[in-house]
Amino acid sequence: MTDPRPRPQYGEYASQKDQAAAAGLPAPSFAPPVVPPAAERAAERAAVERGAAPSATGAAAPRRWDIFLSYALLAYGAVTVVAGFFQFTDLNAVIEQVYTMMSIGTYTPTALAGTLGIVINVSNVVLFVITVAVTMRALRKGRLAFYLPIIGGAVAYLVSFVCLATLMLGDPAFTAYVGR
Repeated sequence: MTDPRPRPQYGEYASQKDQAAAAGLPAPSFAPPVVPPAAERAAERAAVERGAAPSATGAAAPRRWDIFLSYALLAYGAVTVVAGFFQFTDLNAVIEQVYTMMSIGTYTPTALAGTLGIVINVSNVVLFVITVAVTMRALRKGRLAFYLPIIGGAVAYLVSFVCLATLMLGDPAFTAYVGR
């Protein structure tokens, strides 16, 4: 059988054992490296092109800035949820302060404020727990995750805004203020 490759000049086709013998070294006792299948090599190339170093399992290694930013946003979310928990417990007093500060008029307290305060607090806690779980899962898989706490915070803000708007739009002093 003839070899279609050109004749070697510097031992390019020699085995590791032949190379060691030519160099006067003892023969290597380790197994030759295993070449990964083509699909794994393609995944590693894609990870390197994205800027992530490939790991031993073939998954992309997480970026340090993403981990730091994700944890910072989660910490900010935790502080916001805890601070809001105390704030939204007495929603009538909070709205009264806003009315006084903005010179809207006199707020008429309602029983709906207590219910909406509970809705805001429960939804904030539930959304925070879901956001933490989803963010941690994405970080463990080496995926980009910093945007997940931002989305969770935006959804929590939207829920709080709708509840507060419902409460304020039903108040006669606020509707008179807006009508001016």
